[in-house]
Amino acid sequence: MARPEKEIPSEALLEVAELARALRELRHRSNLTYRELASVSHYSAAALSSAASGRVVPKLEVVEAFVRGCGYNGDMRVWRRMHSSAVASAEVASGDDAPTDSSGASPATAHSGNVSVDHGQDEDPGMPARAGGLLALVQQFVETHPRDELQRVTSPTVDRVHTALALCTTPQDVLGVMRDLVADKGLTIATLEKRSARIYQISTATFTAVLNGEDLPTTEFLHIFLTICGVEEERTLIWHHTVTRIKIATLRHRPTVLPRPAAPSTKASEPLLSLLRLVFLLLLGVVVGVGAGLLTFTATNSISNGVTVGIGVTGAVPLLLRTISLRPWER
Repeated sequence: MARPEKEIPSEALLEVAELARALRELRHRSNLTYRELASVSHYSAAALSSAASGRVVPKLEVVEAFVRGCGYNGDMRVWRRMHSSAVASAEVASGDDAPTDSSGASPATAHSGNVSVDHGQDEDPGMPARAGGLLALVQQFVETHPRDELQRVTSPTVDRVHTALALCTTPQDVLGVMRDLVADKGLTIATLEKRSARIYQISTATFTAVLNGEDLPTTEFLHIFLTICGVEEERTLIWHHTVTRIKIATLRHRPTVLPRPAAPSTKASEPLLSLLRLVFLLLLGVVVGVGAGLLTFTATNSISNGVTVGIGVTGAVPLLLRTISLRPWER
């Protein structure tokens, strides 16, 4: 009799635990033991068991072999996105160079909640879901695969909002799922404004700016938004976890802006330059004044006239040159 499988650690990262639960569910539906799965997937039972343990992030090749070995023949993009989300979450939690175990998996444990979200399917013509959005891709997968095939996929995959949030990697992804939630609930921006009055009044302009913007919503805004959209309080944790995860990833990958070197200051040298300019003007005035006095004395043969003209020119020349040399904004 096979030993019971160990529980997924409570401290496992949300995305890693989600992937592990998905693999376990798929194996249970296939009624295969790990030994039987190893014989068809060409990976050891230990490696396959480790991939579904929730304690490490397995290699993508192991995940694909695990899924195919369980008889799943659908679109592998959902599983690849789940794996990519788990890898990104582990990197955020433990650094880009996280160590690996013998099967090439990255250790991944941290505090996280495990919450599923189940929303209605109504559509709002005023705010349709994006054709290329995460929520739309998950919905397309659900709609294009037979029911018996979906039964071999985990319930979190069918819970498309939860899965879409787990796949979010950018603020635009989160905002897209928020817009899709509004559409699914059959709401409009005007309805959101009206409902928000019960908690804290938010205008239609603010709702429009946030939902169509590029930045993540604040914690308070997100709480009000989810409440008026009818999301149960215990099911809002995945939303807040996703926003926090992306905020941390954004901060870690933000480029460092080096400060510009300060331009050399000329203020310290201005007093010295002013003094040198003044001395030069005075010397120039003296030279011109003496020359003018000598010319006057030679022409009039009068010492007093020469001295008077020399003194006058000596005093006038610096003032005249100073006025001419002033820059326009100093006049």
